[in-house]
Amino acid sequence: MGSEHFGLWACNRSLSALHAEMEGLLWATSCMRDMRITSIRFETDCSDLVDMTTNPMDWPTFTGEIEVIQRLQEYFEDVRLSHIPRSKNGRADALAKEARSRGYIFFHIDQTRTDGDAPQRIGSSATTSSSLFG
Repeated sequence: MGSEHFGLWACNRSLSALHAEMEGLLWATSCMRDMRITSIRFETDCSDLVDMTTNPMDWPTFTGEIEVIQRLQEYFEDVRLSHIPRSKNGRADALAKEARSRGYIFFHIDQTRTDGDAPQRIGSSATTSSSLFG
């Protein structure tokens, strides 16, 4: 049984939606490092973000951010970033849309423990279902 961590962070507008996705990945990776978690898996509906980490030479505009991600990944035994359909990323997508309408970028992180197919919030009986990025 693994644990899932979800959280919340707000920042001012980014240069683009892709920059906001990268900022969220950098922040979340830093949080996991600070929590001394050794194996991480991120899911995003942003296929460009996944491509950026697998084909960094194709993204010269993001060279600095990609270098930071690569350095952060050295702290982990296992790091995975995978693409999921937007239809499976509902909560994060809704948060992102609401945040954009208010002029902020939000990233949502919380901690849950997977119990079969239903993630359970730690310390609560409430069920949550969320992904990291909107």
